[in-house]
Amino acid sequence: MLAACDGPAPAMMGADATRMTIDGVDFTIRIRGDRAEAIRTNMMSNPSIGSVYPRALQAMEEVSGCRVRQDSLRGDVAVMRADLDCG
Repeated sequence: MLAACDGPAPAMMGADATRMTIDGVDFTIRIRGDRAEAIRTNMMSNPSIGSVYPRALQAMEEVSGCRVRQDSLRGDVAVMRADLDCG
């Protein structure tokens, strides 16, 4: 059985990892400067962008204390990245 991998993208290497669950979806969140990365780490039956993205956005904002910049959330149902507005 393949376990979920939460290894960071090269740009996030060395950033602290925070694990959290939002509405039953598990994420590893990393923040570096004004960028965030959310990696979904649990199995989901037929995950969709519409079900995962809002939860990833919420997790990024909770961990960073910043707002995700409008229209900056990108990726797929496994790895999402966003730009942050911490001003």
